[in-house]
Amino acid sequence: MSGYIGTRCMVCSEKFTSEDDVVVCPECGTPYHRECWQKEGKCVNTALHDCGGSWKPSYDTGRDGSESEAVVCRFCGNTNPPLTLFCRRCGMPVSTIQNESDKTAQTFSGMNINDDPNAYNRNANGGMGGVQMNPFLINYSDPLCGFSPDEDFDGVKMSELGDYVGTNTHYYLPIFKRFKETNRGISWNFCAMLFPELYFSYRKMPLIALAAFIVRTVSQIPQYIALLSQLGGFGVFSDMAASINITSGAFRGVLMIGYVLFYTLMFTTGLFGNKLYFDSAVRKIKKIKSRETSPDSTVLRAKIVKKGGTSALWLVLFICLMALPSIILWFGQYTAMFGKI
Repeated sequence: MSGYIGTRCMVCSEKFTSEDDVVVCPECGTPYHRECWQKEGKCVNTALHDCGGSWKPSYDTGRDGSESEAVVCRFCGNTNPPLTLFCRRCGMPVSTIQNESDKTAQTFSGMNINDDPNAYNRNANGGMGGVQMNPFLINYSDPLCGFSPDEDFDGVKMSELGDYVGTNTHYYLPIFKRFKETNRGISWNFCAMLFPELYFSYRKMPLIALAAFIVRTVSQIPQYIALLSQLGGFGVFSDMAASINITSGAFRGVLMIGYVLFYTLMFTTGLFGNKLYFDSAVRKIKKIKSRETSPDSTVLRAKIVKKGGTSALWLVLFICLMALPSIILWFGQYTAMFGKI
């Protein structure tokens, strides 16, 4: 797909974008919008068929009347649209060499990037000896951050991870790539730390969200008991709390265990929230691929997109679930109030 962006469909003359569903003639390689191909029912590039040639990308002419040249990546050989800064296949900078005289001036961390391709981004192809030397160079104009769409993550491609994540790929994909290259699943996610139930439910991991909710609720029960025993006015809940000796050593121990459990939950979800999301994404994508029998890649992609992304419904459900303890206390307070009238 990356080599077609900026070129035009021979049927409708519209430029291809990253959002288009593109099909290619199996004989000459001419790309078409899927609707245009289905409309014509055949390849209309008869000139190539007659001479046995193959399609090559061409782009609109510039202001001076000359045709803009495609940019060929000097690292992997992929053909990219004009003015491309990062290769759409390997993610490396494609415009580092303008002419021979520029070679001596283009250095990164004291190394000439024209002599050592990995000097610009050590993370390309695992870096030198597989060791990460420099931070990732993220291409924000590309949903895949300039990384190779075909890079493998235990049977799942980078492009499939991008389709599954849907939103905020510029945050997640570099983290996923670092997990793979360092073989470590540690990163920090403040949303997962502060609101694990909401984070995991929003990212379509309801079971993990439910587990976090149960742990948080159980850890806060001793705090609720201590609070209700002092406040009163909550009917049967206050009576039950008053029957417990909150000054005893046993209760203080339970209260301390609750605090430890609460902060352990926050620290664990904050530290491993991204890894849990990564593992969930890989597992679900592999499950979809194992069940998909259609040879059409667009069908598989549509299922991955549908399965991934975010869920406002799960988010709302868990917001209501988190509000449940407060609703129960409110109900007890008003029951006690109306009982005195």
